[in-house]
Amino acid sequence: MKLTHHYEVDASLEHMWTAFTDLRRVGRCFPGAQVTEVTGEDFVGALKVKLGPVTLTYDGTGSMTGRDEDTATARVEATGKERHGFGKADITIDVRLARIDDATTSVDLATTLDVKGAPTNLGGGIAQRASDPLIDRFVHCLAGPDGASTGGPDDEPLDIGRSVLPGLVASYGRSVKGLFGKKR
Repeated sequence: MKLTHHYEVDASLEHMWTAFTDLRRVGRCFPGAQVTEVTGEDFVGALKVKLGPVTLTYDGTGSMTGRDEDTATARVEATGKERHGFGKADITIDVRLARIDDATTSVDLATTLDVKGAPTNLGGGIAQRASDPLIDRFVHCLAGPDGASTGGPDDEPLDIGRSVLPGLVASYGRSVKGLFGKKR
């Protein structure tokens, strides 16, 4: 499935480039993630995801496979296996940054996600809506001064229900209002 996100953040292009290319900081800012080892462009880590009463932990590895400071683009590829199950996830994230002005940056993320196992019941539309508030939190954490104070504790799982439900309700509310609020 493919997901796209666009943000404009109050941080300079240089700040955002440094944040996105710091793999430990990316791990601190992404909800539920923990980066345990970084060697050059490669990393090892885990991601805890809570789906209702079930918590899944994916152990994985990844690499920054592309980085071009001149165009402010980067690519991260990672793969993980469910710690206590048969699930697997592969992800590729393409980042494109653009200067709006000296203190504002445009951030575009294009994600390709291939999940096998329990979370596969989320369809593409639901996954996009579910990811919006999580990626918003992630990008704004990176835009912060150090990324440590606004990222959650390393052992706090990514709670799909708690993190996503308010955004889904608001999104569906707008959809329903759009359908029934039109004058004929």
